Amino acid sequence: MKSTMTITVLIWILGMSAMLFLGRVSFSAPVADGDQYLNSSAEDGPDEAIEQAMEEIHRGGKAVRRALRKKQLDAALLAISVAQKGVVEAKKLVPAAALKLEGEAQARMKADYRKRLIEVLEKWLQVERLLIDGKMAEAATTMKEISELEKSGHKEYEVED
Repeated sequence: MKSTMTITVLIWILGMSAMLFLGRVSFSAPVADGDQYLNSSAEDGPDEAIEQAMEEIHRGGKAVRRALRKKQLDAALLAISVAQKGVVEAKKLVPAAALKLEGEAQARMKADYRKRLIEVLEKWLQVERLLIDGKMAEAATTMKEISELEKSGHKEYEVED
């Protein structure tokens, strides 16, 4: 049984490798490349893609809170992954406001945006670890910190909630 499973896994890996090599499967994400914005899923521009990623973060956060109210730890951990994925997607992007700036001002805004999202991702990782360790109260406090980071970021970038 063990050798059959090993062979199956190897065949799957070889098949995926072949499809990647032949270009049948690709793993790509929206990227900000210098002043170019490349994203096939949000053709209207960077802010629409950022809004989609932020909505994913929001959905994940709501699902975490709902799962915790129902004492469903596995569901909460899964929902945290959704929020984290949204943060990672948003972090790849550059706000349109930054692209309108030049030189040092643009560099500062890009760096600030990315650092804020790194901080949010770190907080989500803390929440995940705290939940795994059974520290529900601390996890709730950290989630409040995430909400405060969201509010300050939206205020800084003049985003309506």
